[in-house]
Amino acid sequence: MNINIEQQSNGIELIKIENRESKIVFMNYGARIVSWRIGDNNIVLGNEVEADEFYPHNPFYFGATVGRFGGRIARGQFELNGQSYQLVQNDGDHHLHGGLQGLSDRLFDYEVIENEAEDNVQVHFSTIVKQDEDHYPGNIKVKVVFTYDASKTWTVEYFAESDADTLFNPMNHVYFNLNRDNKVVDNHVIASEKLQMFPLDASGMPVLEPIDLAATMGRHDIDLATLFKTEDARIHQQVTMRGGLDHPFEVKDGEMTISNRDLILHVKTDAPQIVMYTLNDSEAWKSRMNIFKPHSGITVETQSMPNDINLFGASAHSVLKADTPFYSKTSYQVELKSKDV
Repeated sequence: MNINIEQQSNGIELIKIENRESKIVFMNYGARIVSWRIGDNNIVLGNEVEADEFYPHNPFYFGATVGRFGGRIARGQFELNGQSYQLVQNDGDHHLHGGLQGLSDRLFDYEVIENEAEDNVQVHFSTIVKQDEDHYPGNIKVKVVFTYDASKTWTVEYFAESDADTLFNPMNHVYFNLNRDNKVVDNHVIASEKLQMFPLDASGMPVLEPIDLAATMGRHDIDLATLFKTEDARIHQQVTMRGGLDHPFEVKDGEMTISNRDLILHVKTDAPQIVMYTLNDSEAWKSRMNIFKPHSGITVETQSMPNDINLFGASAHSVLKADTPFYSKTSYQVELKSKDV
């Protein structure tokens, strides 16, 4: 594989990895994926050319590593070990994606490692988040390892350790669009043997009464256009309220696919939930670089349930005990469909 490092302004660097069939681009700002080309088709949303202007202060978290906490925490408040914490409220009344000093808005240190024997390249991103920066308890060391290999698989591994009990719920906010012509993703098909969608209340918090999409829709593979137009009252109310998907899902054994006519994206994770979001409000960023319309992409955010600390208390998946190593792994693999399919 060929590796090239491009330096842009403000300390931003792009790590470009290329072989004959594909090219993937990562970035040290927010430990991001910037581009992923399969042939001449870029299947993720982003901006490689103007990365140093495009990504800072962008409200959509394109391709970013998000944390300490992916998703919302109601009113920015939680209790841990009998102590109450107040986080920044950067999403109306709620705390979102780690706040204003989260992982997505910092320059990571990084190291590139080429493994010729295994035909892959790894990028090891690392940083330290201090409790006086984001107001979570504990100082936490974070390492995120991106691996790209010849099977067109991008693997994300999260490592962390805190010096005090804290919350940690990392994920990557990549937006996929498998269409060659960048049409909206309504033609994409989501599929798993289990497809449970958790509804949201009026404030955007998940409700623990999942909708069994497979049973409701009568199948395990569902195209988004059909989902958005369904007459089922509960689903209709949810997609209308949010303008599309912005919901946690549970899938069978952490495995699902997203596909269109040409490609299949295989997702495999050890995280308990996946949040899918179809970029429903694309006009929030007033910039000449905002070329995106609603449903330009769909996220596959592998994580634990948003607001889980207030739903489950001390048993929440996001609770990380002091001096206890955290590990989680997600892989995304692209498969080309046979031409006669």
